[in-house]
Amino acid sequence: MRPMKTARILALILGSVLLSLAVQAQENYGMTEFEATGAAEAQPAFLRGLLQLHNFEYLDARASFREALAIDPDFGMAYWGEALTWEHGFWRRTDPERSRAVLQRMGPTPEARAARMGTQREKDYLASIEILFGEGTQDERNLAYLEALRALHEKYPDDLDAAAFYALYILVEANGRDYARYMRAGAIAEEILERNPLHPGALHYAIHSYDDPIHAPLGLRMARDYIRVAPSAVHALHMGSHIYFALGMWEEGTDRNIRSFEESRARQADPDDLYDNQGYHALTWLIYSLTQQGERERARERLALIEKQVEMHGSDSPFPRSNYVAARASYIVDTQEWDSHYADAEIDLTGLSPLSVATDYYVRGLVALNRGDTDGARAALESMGGEEPVATNDDRAASPHLLRLALAGQIEFASGNSDRALALIREATDLESELPIDYGPAVPVQPMAELLADTYLALGNRDMAVQYYELSLRNAVGRERSLAGLNRARAETMTRR
Repeated sequence: MRPMKTARILALILGSVLLSLAVQAQENYGMTEFEATGAAEAQPAFLRGLLQLHNFEYLDARASFREALAIDPDFGMAYWGEALTWEHGFWRRTDPERSRAVLQRMGPTPEARAARMGTQREKDYLASIEILFGEGTQDERNLAYLEALRALHEKYPDDLDAAAFYALYILVEANGRDYARYMRAGAIAEEILERNPLHPGALHYAIHSYDDPIHAPLGLRMARDYIRVAPSAVHALHMGSHIYFALGMWEEGTDRNIRSFEESRARQADPDDLYDNQGYHALTWLIYSLTQQGERERARERLALIEKQVEMHGSDSPFPRSNYVAARASYIVDTQEWDSHYADAEIDLTGLSPLSVATDYYVRGLVALNRGDTDGARAALESMGGEEPVATNDDRAASPHLLRLALAGQIEFASGNSDRALALIREATDLESELPIDYGPAVPVQPMAELLADTYLALGNRDMAVQYYELSLRNAVGRERSLAGLNRARAETMTRR
């Protein structure tokens, strides 16, 4: 361990508070106080990286931690931070080999690395990621890491960042939308906010804890505050829309995603460069909310941006193509523009996920059906996959099978087999009802309850249509097509009476 004089320790403790406030004022990523052993000149970069890490600004955080290390190569906690920038646990995107490479730069063994830490608390932080990037499967290491974070939080109850990382990994390791665990994470985040209302991790993780239609009202304050606390973070600009979408507050959700997307684009050297993940994420959500608001022209303008990205970068990266699949599918399903330019779009599905493949063929099948081409719809059904159900509570993994049932049902309906059509679509609806309520644009691209309601309405069974439109709206609050269908079914019921 490097020796530190008492005077220097006290100076760093005091300096960490002042520097954290400076980071907040200059960078606007939020505010935290974190005592770390390192050169005073390297502290601002380290604190900036820590705040960016809480905001899921991983690339920028990595640059900040490396900046700290360039100033002070012995800054142990900067290695800790850089290693974590490769671990995007909430998104299920990890690169443990790169994280391990960072630790190897720090020292060849856990003991050698621990010797570079200045305090026992720092050694405990390091020990937690030695577990995360140690032996075992990703799931095994995640569970062990969660326990290490729990112990860290209990050992240092005044360390708000330890509490925040613990709350995050409760969410990471929740089995689907486990409300008990989500509320536990939310409660920890709320406790942090009582002591530091400007903590970006607490605001961020509280929103994730509450972003479903049942609990979203609890997150309204965080949705409003987060964008003010961390306006320099592209992801923070977007995050409020998780709450607004869950409540059908489309105008507010549109505002958040416009700001997030435009900030992401503003950071590009060339506006035609490949968008980053944050930019695509905000853009696809923006297209969905604009469609819900009836702003079709504005939605098409944004869809054209993704189409251009596919034309320029589609063969280089799957991101433009997978986002184009999702965005054009939601646009076509929600607007029913079966003869539009985007209805005829052909997207290269090579290397894309089963969900992307199934979603694209589902839309192709719907377009064919609505043009009277039943054979074309059957060809799409044969190509879409999803033949077997997947035992999972992950809507993205389950959706290919749901979409297959839905398209098969609509083909049966178009062929005059209404009983068979209802049976298939009802099966998809029942399977969907077993999945956790999710947030954001609809996954699968059309709620199965909405499709079942549409089918009942087309058959003249208005009472059943009302029942299933209401079911769709419980999970997809404010969804325009379900609202329109419900109003139509109710109006026809009243006229009949």
